[in-house]
Amino acid sequence: MEQEEFPGDASTLIYLAKADAFADARSCIDGILVPPSVWREAVEDAERLSYPDVPRIRQAAEEGFLTRIDLEDAAQALAGTIATEHRLGVGESEVLALGRDAGRALLDDGRAARVASALGIVPVSTLFLPVLGFRGGGLDRVAAVGFLRRLAIVTGARADTVYEIEKFIEEVTR
Repeated sequence: MEQEEFPGDASTLIYLAKADAFADARSCIDGILVPPSVWREAVEDAERLSYPDVPRIRQAAEEGFLTRIDLEDAAQALAGTIATEHRLGVGESEVLALGRDAGRALLDDGRAARVASALGIVPVSTLFLPVLGFRGGGLDRVAAVGFLRRLAIVTGARADTVYEIEKFIEEVTR
């Protein structure tokens, strides 16, 4: 399976940083496209609040896994429309505007995921990255389940959700 870049929201960056899992994510996808509001929330605002995981996000950007993307006027207008019509935050709306072209987006907010589906964009939870890594051959079963469990801790995922994803990893054939 060919890897691809995904537009991602601030939650994805924060979860990967907290789990110290950017290297694992790199085994699952080629990279994460980061629009301006997401960078501002996950990095600039977090630095002002002295959050300890910001250096991991900055390092992932320096290593080229995170790509900061400026939105063109049409995408910025679309993001504004999405934010207004669907009562979403600016970051999620920018991710969805980028997701329109990509056809998918990394989103962990329930409302944003529902809006993505309504707009024809496949929402991918950060918790699903290990499945992509396993299916794509970047992670073996043990590594995928370990990555999933580390993400589950930082996301506060429900045990039944983690169990279902683990079961999916165990049952899927590459």
